[in-house]
Amino acid sequence: MSFDINNAGPGVSDFILLKDLSEDGLLENMKKRWEDGFIYTYIGNVIVSVNPYKPVNLYSKDIIEIYRTNDTRDLPPHIYSLADVTLRTMKYESQDQCIIISGESGSGKTEASKLIMEYIATIAGKNSRQITVEHVKDQLLNSNPVLEAFGNAKTVRNDNSSRFGKYMDLQFDSNGNPSGGKINTYLLEKSRVVTQQQNERNFHIFYQLLNGAEPELREHLQLKESAKYYKYLNETADDVDDANINKDSLNNIINTMNSIGISEKDQLSLLEGIAAILHLGNINFELVESGTTTPGSKITNMEEVEMAAELLGIDSNALATALISRSINDYAGRSKKAIIVPLDVEKAEFSRDALAKALYSYLFDFLIQKVNDQINSESDDNQKCVIGVLDIYGFEIFEKNSFEQLIINTCNEKLHQHFINYTLISEREEYKRAGYTWDTNFYFSNQLERSKEMFQLIESKDKGIFALLDEECLMPVPSTTSFLNKLDHYHINHKYYDSCKKTRSRRVNKTRSKSFSNGTRQRRSIKAPMLVANNTHESEVITHEVFWLKHYAGEVDYSIDDFVEKNNDTLHSDLVFALQSSKKETFRDLIPKSKVAKSSRVSRTPDTLGMQFRTSLANLMKNVTSKTPHYIRCIKPNTTKSSTYFDESLCLAQCRYLGLLENIRARRQLPKYAVPIIQRTWRSYRAHCLLNGMKRSIINSGNDWINIKWEKEPANEKLKEAFNNLKYIYYREMAKKYRRNITPERKALLDWKLSASILFKNKKKGYRQSVKEKFTKFAPDFELKTPLINQSNIFLNKKLKKKKKKKKKKKKKLNK
Repeated sequence: MSFDINNAGPGVSDFILLKDLSEDGLLENMKKRWEDGFIYTYIGNVIVSVNPYKPVNLYSKDIIEIYRTNDTRDLPPHIYSLADVTLRTMKYESQDQCIIISGESGSGKTEASKLIMEYIATIAGKNSRQITVEHVKDQLLNSNPVLEAFGNAKTVRNDNSSRFGKYMDLQFDSNGNPSGGKINTYLLEKSRVVTQQQNERNFHIFYQLLNGAEPELREHLQLKESAKYYKYLNETADDVDDANINKDSLNNIINTMNSIGISEKDQLSLLEGIAAILHLGNINFELVESGTTTPGSKITNMEEVEMAAELLGIDSNALATALISRSINDYAGRSKKAIIVPLDVEKAEFSRDALAKALYSYLFDFLIQKVNDQINSESDDNQKCVIGVLDIYGFEIFEKNSFEQLIINTCNEKLHQHFINYTLISEREEYKRAGYTWDTNFYFSNQLERSKEMFQLIESKDKGIFALLDEECLMPVPSTTSFLNKLDHYHINHKYYDSCKKTRSRRVNKTRSKSFSNGTRQRRSIKAPMLVANNTHESEVITHEVFWLKHYAGEVDYSIDDFVEKNNDTLHSDLVFALQSSKKETFRDLIPKSKVAKSSRVSRTPDTLGMQFRTSLANLMKNVTSKTPHYIRCIKPNTTKSSTYFDESLCLAQCRYLGLLENIRARRQLPKYAVPIIQRTWRSYRAHCLLNGMKRSIINSGNDWINIKWEKEPANEKLKEAFNNLKYIYYREMAKKYRRNITPERKALLDWKLSASILFKNKKKGYRQSVKEKFTKFAPDFELKTPLINQSNIFLNKKLKKKKKKKKKKKKKLNK
């Protein structure tokens, strides 16, 4: 499909204008537009984007120029229109902006963020600081492939799923020119480094390194060619040696890192760290019976330890000792003593995996820091505003949902709450301006109440799920059974929580029908009941390993068999000190100073993964809520990546949990639909007389926004008459308002100014400092004859007489 400025596509280009306001009408319009290649549709100022799963001719410099030079509401819906509105709002109102891109995995969120940055970088490049702008543009766009290599992975739903949240601030100076950028990352799924679900993979960089490394680099890193030789890569059923992996992808990444200014030394350090993680995963342990009550372990393949230690620049014996034992400081008595505690096989493997996860996380942070060093301009005093772009993984419901899904879904709950809250506030303000009453029992108010109850269940400081999990991790012998018992004890009566204990009295030995995110109901044998709105269950088979949460997007069963292990993400001090002793400066400085300081003292409350998540989520929401938000809602049309099949049940489920229909209903109310078009554009004047005559032409054109600030008349013929009428009304009302504000005193003053200009016309040509000519005096027989001055004199004399009479009356009263 080629882009046509006058073709907005089949159906309506804004869901607000739907005649059939129902789920069927919404899906029919969405499907009709998607099949014809129109993947974008408005909901007021929100963009709904449906992944086309094929190349579309909608993105080029010519199309960018069209959206830059025309009013975006007069053009077909496009992601460029939202980028243009965001950029102009930032410039003209001097307010920080934020674009929040949400949707399921595989719905096109990452591509949407790339298009946003490309448009802003291209438009902002039209200025005198061309060198600086081009540099920032290249840095922002070229950093994406590197971040995808280290932060994306193949999942069951998406071959290039982002497994971290990326929030990018595009920085602008006081003139509106881009001065730099800053990337913040949140919630990296580092547990994927050591384990993956069936038919999923580790991060891309591992496979790219094994397939694309040159012989010299491979020899230096001591790597084999196939991923099947490495434990962290061969545990899933997925074909780890897929021939479709591009062998040139590593060279492309290296070239990209060169282009954004990452030195060869830092590049080599990153690859050495990745290879060291692969060698760490191959370290095996076996049980050693010691004379004490605590069994120990030993390493059976020291060559893997030596290779990992050599790459990290640390002593192999020190690394081996830190993996199989742990030193505890004994403060009994006057002096501190170090007690060496051996670790059994299970704890040694946990220690190895903790080191691998921490090392990958540190390498990822190191990469982000190097990218920021090249594009950040925080030290620039001329920096004025920023535009934030948030790209984070969407809501997830799998066959087996673990601790990572709880973190991801909680983050999406927060973002959904922010969207509801912002929409509620903005709609309420529009109702207030237009003089309409607000329905307090509206959908959004109910959703806010639901969110509050949900976060009280998850994030409460003393009884929340994360707090109880952290408490369990501090126990001498933590267990999942004890954790689930605590959840049942505190939340047995919560309407958004369910477990086996809550439903034990209502056992029905049937097969449960489980709701998936694609909207279908599939029959399958399962261990636990399904939570529904009235706290009853369609069927029930009791288990002790699952609890349920009723999220805004659907009911999710969480398997807790590894919750405690994943949350207890503690890297003990011996491994921290081993890394800090590295001969290589890069690895020595990888560990944050706060981590080193905490490892040097006894800490009763170690930083669990839940604590890190809450801190990271709080920082993310602080960034988002401090800016004016704009939303892109991404929809995945099917699970097979077909460009011709539109799965209505899957899309309906996504529309429901994104709240699209309720959003349309809210915006269809009077303040933002056909009737108050004038108030929406100019809120100061009253021009209802011509509104009825223009309403039909505006609605039929598919536009609900008329803006007199257009430099040119609209290209759409149907809007020209309405545009000219509104412009005339606006100027007429402004003139009336000006005349109404002229008081008699103000009018007299204006008359005197006019008289003064007549008196001195052609008599005084300039100031003494600039003109040598002397002032030309009036002739002796000069008489001033101006009716304005005479009228003003009469008016002022009358006023003075009135004042004198009032004074005389007051004196008489006082004398009496």
